[in-house]
Amino acid sequence: MMVRPEQSRTREQMAYLEQLIQSNETITAVFELAQDFGRLLRKREGQVRLEQWKAAVQASGIAELIAFVDGLVDDGEAVTNGCSLTWSNGMVEGFINKVKWIKRSSYGQAGFPLLQRRVLLHFTSRETSSPEQMLSA
Repeated sequence: MMVRPEQSRTREQMAYLEQLIQSNETITAVFELAQDFGRLLRKREGQVRLEQWKAAVQASGIAELIAFVDGLVDDGEAVTNGCSLTWSNGMVEGFINKVKWIKRSSYGQAGFPLLQRRVLLHFTSRETSSPEQMLSA
């Protein structure tokens, strides 16, 4: 809810956040930094902007956010690419998720040949028009 853009929040969420922000300075700083990070990712503002955000987090002195930034360092190249590049591996991840789902639903039934056939049939079933065509594949 804190990273979500303002236009994507309900009135109740906006009222709750406003009350939170007014109640504590630390929460205000966290909210502003979270909004800034969300904007940085959505608009793909690049590595320079990411470094500026990291410096702002370090300057805030909020231990939890500093730990988050330290965690980003572990996978720095991927984070930098996520902040600057427009392509995504979402299609590949979706395909892998479907294959794993098919595999899990087959446990105890048979071995690799059945799994292979189910994966191939599952992804070609959109292109075929009848069940008979699917069985003859």
